[in-house]
Amino acid sequence: MLQIPSNDAQTPRRPTTLGVDTLIDIGAGAAAGGVAGIAASAIMNGFQRLVSPIFEPTSAGLAPATERAANRVAIVLTGSGISKEDRTASGTAVHYIVGTATGALYGAMAETQPKLTRWHGLAFGLVAATLVDQLAVPLLGLARPPWRYTLRTHLYGYASHLVFGLATEATRRFLRERLNRTSATTYSTVTVEDIAMPLMLGFINGQRTFTPPATVTLAAAGSGLGLGGTPLAILNSKWTGTVLGAAALAEFFADKQPGIAARTTPAALAGRAFGGAVSGAAAARPGKAWLSAGIGAAAAIAGGYLSYRARLALARAIGRDRPVAIAEDIFALLGSAAIASYAAMRQKQREALPPLLPAPQRPSAA
Repeated sequence: MLQIPSNDAQTPRRPTTLGVDTLIDIGAGAAAGGVAGIAASAIMNGFQRLVSPIFEPTSAGLAPATERAANRVAIVLTGSGISKEDRTASGTAVHYIVGTATGALYGAMAETQPKLTRWHGLAFGLVAATLVDQLAVPLLGLARPPWRYTLRTHLYGYASHLVFGLATEATRRFLRERLNRTSATTYSTVTVEDIAMPLMLGFINGQRTFTPPATVTLAAAGSGLGLGGTPLAILNSKWTGTVLGAAALAEFFADKQPGIAARTTPAALAGRAFGGAVSGAAAARPGKAWLSAGIGAAAAIAGGYLSYRARLALARAIGRDRPVAIAEDIFALLGSAAIASYAAMRQKQREALPPLLPAPQRPSAA
């Protein structure tokens, strides 16, 4: 049997701030669940294409609920619906958004209520099918009442959600096991968090140049990110946070003005790459600043291109750019704030450990 040495077993922890460990577990669980929800949504789509000829589900004369939901949101935001040629794509986007949100909620709750994962995720799939398909969707007017559909259609829906539940739990469990190994590693080991955190911050930096650096700076000035004595110690200053925060607010305003330069110009990409590098390095754990800076910079460039194309497509679909821009602002602000807060809590955890962990040992067979 392969044994991986745990440093926690060698050296006892000092008490951490009340609730920090639980909050970190919930955050990690939500992240793992969200990623699992994306994967499970894709698997569910494939399963439905495979079994549709067998179940022959009926639509009761309505468009798919996901397309109707996307069209309703567009009407609320812009006053006009989504064009016919974009409705399939918008429905697919809603499917993945709901799958991601559902998976994230499931992953977060599973950290404190492990019984939710019973039957390898089948229980989750059953609950999701009942609450979403049978109750929420009809109540929101996105589908007919349940009794208007055939038994085959209901079996098709439940079978699809059982597959979704199994896939979500299998992926979530795999990711959580990978994340849990972080507590048994040393500073010289590259962990999932060492890659994921700067990757996410960098991607957000591709959308907004100043928002991730501002939130990371505020986290450093408020809770502390262990930047004292490093070249990034200036981020510990509340004045730095104030300046970057003002710059982020100004960018929110400028982004919606006509004639503003595209984020894919060389100058804009350079600024985003620098912001991604700074944000990634500041949120990194000791010894991983350069690695995180490189990942953050690369992710910012990729995020700039990808978010630019996505924004153009969404603005074309709903006929207006401003609602998409505002949604981008909200995503950038909340996403970077969540990651910066998580980094600050992880730093508190590290401060409760001995200042230096020994180098990793070679695994031994037993």
